Amino acid sequence: MGLIEEKLKLLPDLPGSYQMLDKNGVIIYVGKAKNLKNRVRSYFHGAHNAKTTKLVSEIADFNYVICASELEAYVLEINLIKQYEPKYNIALTDDKTYPYIALTNEKHPRLIVTRDKRQKNKARYFGPYPNVSAARATADLLNRIYPLRKCYKIPDKPCLYYHMHQCLGPCVNKEAFDYTEYKNKIASFLNGDAKDVLSKLNQQMEDASINMDFEKAIEYRDLINSINETILKQKISINDLTSRDYIGIYNDNDDISINIIITRLGNIVQNHQTIISLNDSAEDPITDYIIQYYEINNKPKEICALGVDLKPIEPLLETTIIEPKNGKKKELLDMALYNAKFNLENRRNIYKNTVLKKIDTIEKLGNLLNIPTPYRIEAFDNSNLFGEYPVSAMVCYINGKAAPKEFRKYHIKSVVGANDFESMKEVVYRRYFRLLMEDSKMPDLIVMDGGEIQVHACKDVLQSLNLDIPVLGIQKDDHHKATILFFNEEFINIDKNDPIYLLLADISQRVHDFAISFFRSEKAKGFFASYLDNIEGLGPKRKEILIKHFITVDAIKNASVEDIKKAGIPLQIAQNIYDYFKEENK
Repeated sequence: MGLIEEKLKLLPDLPGSYQMLDKNGVIIYVGKAKNLKNRVRSYFHGAHNAKTTKLVSEIADFNYVICASELEAYVLEINLIKQYEPKYNIALTDDKTYPYIALTNEKHPRLIVTRDKRQKNKARYFGPYPNVSAARATADLLNRIYPLRKCYKIPDKPCLYYHMHQCLGPCVNKEAFDYTEYKNKIASFLNGDAKDVLSKLNQQMEDASINMDFEKAIEYRDLINSINETILKQKISINDLTSRDYIGIYNDNDDISINIIITRLGNIVQNHQTIISLNDSAEDPITDYIIQYYEINNKPKEICALGVDLKPIEPLLETTIIEPKNGKKKELLDMALYNAKFNLENRRNIYKNTVLKKIDTIEKLGNLLNIPTPYRIEAFDNSNLFGEYPVSAMVCYINGKAAPKEFRKYHIKSVVGANDFESMKEVVYRRYFRLLMEDSKMPDLIVMDGGEIQVHACKDVLQSLNLDIPVLGIQKDDHHKATILFFNEEFINIDKNDPIYLLLADISQRVHDFAISFFRSEKAKGFFASYLDNIEGLGPKRKEILIKHFITVDAIKNASVEDIKKAGIPLQIAQNIYDYFKEENK
């Protein structure tokens, strides 16, 4: 702390942005301050919550940049967060953007659902919509009523939409169309005025009823009811139609819950919720989050906020910040605050009932094995058929819960035949040699879906890599049920009702199923490929094309020459394939 204490003495009483560095010189946190001296010193003097204490424990140095104003410090902080992605900063990298309905600005416009607003000049956007299914249903409805172009690229001949009178057919009718009326009516509907659409649907329902097409009439009736429920009943009693967001913030000094009620033209169109962990003062992560949120979402004309002062970032948001004291706006703001509090309490209950139980189980597993709590567990299993199609699989559990994004599949490359010991050594070596090279996180416990043989194979490899990771073996009976644990050259019996047993049984079953599934897919590919060996001109790459396109042997047997050609096979080879199976079927 000597260097830090000396640097703290030199901090100025000025606004700016500061960056906390770890022992490797990596930026782990970026902040901003009205007064750099007071803010940065506060990290190293006084009490903190657990999260901030963890941050401070990793700080080995800090830098700072003096700014002319707090607003400049905000801008610099956001830019540095984007550039360095510090692990202790709140970021929207995992947050989703909601879908929009876009009316494209093309000669023959289309109505589409998209999350991409990068080409704003090429489309008019409506939304965002909190539910992609609702957005698609709305776009489908409007596409049925108004004959806009449906195809991405105009084809050479008319499609089904043209014959159903749902498209004007620019593919066959080359004269210019005036889409202005359709575009205005669509925009009016998406902005909350459903009168024209409802009138049109009512007329179509009556026409269908007169023509005794009762199924069609019922369909139109259901569409009318759906619109009434989803649009007309969303009206709220506000005298103006100003676009406005209501931000309620609930802070319990450990986590912050943010709830944003979004209104457009007097309608509640979306409710956005998030919970962020508190590493610093409450104000900083809230303003950071809101700045980033409005960088990727539409800014309203006004923002009503309760629980934080957003006035300092008003110029960045380019909107008006208000805090209503009474009336309907205050009621909506109170509703946002209530939802923020409820969401946090609900998340806590879920956490207690699920996550904490899993944490408790892995802590007990660590105690049973006399090792630190295995927060990250990786398990391996092999699969082959008498040495054919040998594969292996690895599954990962983090905090006692499966983490499918971390699962890995392996083809056995160096082992010939059914040699489980050597196959396991190959896979374990490849896995942990790669983690070493990438300086990636190692597991706290390795589980081998088998007994002593697999455990010893794994330990041999770990020793060669100079790694000290505990290895647990799970022995099974004839029904593939875990019965005994093998750890540190000792056998451990465990009760089948014990949560530890249930966790390990789940890991064992999961890695077994993952390996078997991979094996079956490789076996099917191998069978398919070998079935095609005798066809002239068909090499490995074209076999792979056929496998991906036709999936099964029967599908290719029943394919025409033209079907095979469409898969990407040259005409002569496609003819060879067709003739081969035709001859076989005689």
